[in-house]
Amino acid sequence: MTITLNIQNEQLFDKIIWLLSRFKNDGLEIITDIQKNISTPIEQKNKFSDFAGIWKDRDITQESLREQAWK
Repeated sequence: MTITLNIQNEQLFDKIIWLLSRFKNDGLEIITDIQKNISTPIEQKNKFSDFAGIWKDRDITQESLREQAWK
């Protein structure tokens, strides 16, 4: 039997591994595949800059957006 867990929180991951390791003597096999999705500040800047200028030359204000949202 197999159980697959996808845990995003590193502290929670460590706690679960600690708990499961208590059952190793009972035949439990723990296989971990750690993949961290850590982006560097440069990558984050590039992602944000993809949206630069999307409202250029458009007459959009907070008030006009609110008016449209309540219609």
